[in-house]
Amino acid sequence: MKRGNIVSGVIGAVIAILILLVIYVWIKPYDYVPVSIVNSKTIHTDSLTCAHLSALNDLEKKGVLLTPQEYTSRISDYYNTLITVLVALFVLFTIGTLWGFRFTSRKEIEEAQENIKRNLANELKDSKAFYENIIKDILGRIEDDIATTEDKDLVDRNLEDISKRQIKMEDDINLLFEITDSKSEIN
Repeated sequence: MKRGNIVSGVIGAVIAILILLVIYVWIKPYDYVPVSIVNSKTIHTDSLTCAHLSALNDLEKKGVLLTPQEYTSRISDYYNTLITVLVALFVLFTIGTLWGFRFTSRKEIEEAQENIKRNLANELKDSKAFYENIIKDILGRIEDDIATTEDKDLVDRNLEDISKRQIKMEDDINLLFEITDSKSEIN
């Protein structure tokens, strides 16, 4: 499970780096050359050659030469965009992390429940009290279905009593036959 987390982290980092590179290439922050002139009208010509002065005037006419306000505005726009992208990435990774923790914690909870069930089953198997309860329950059910020695003694007594009655009835029947035979002889 930890290996999967590491792989997911590496994949997320690679994706984040690729997104940053795409944004970096799209914005092109490296394509600016800051040239700043406080006031192009008051340029001292002794510090610049005529070629430099004509180049500066040409840049100003094309709109490439930035005033300090334009320069500050572009720099602040760039950093505002950078901060926005970083905040968006932070929110994205926070949501992704919370989502990952949710699934990871669910799996861990389910695994913990299964471990508790297995451990409880093993503990109950080893427990003498559990063993005694099982034996009592099994014997109780067996006693309900199978005759005990007391039941056997009662059945034996009933059989003996029936046997005695049968013998007595046979004697009585034999006596009746004798009486009827003797009466039939008399007649």
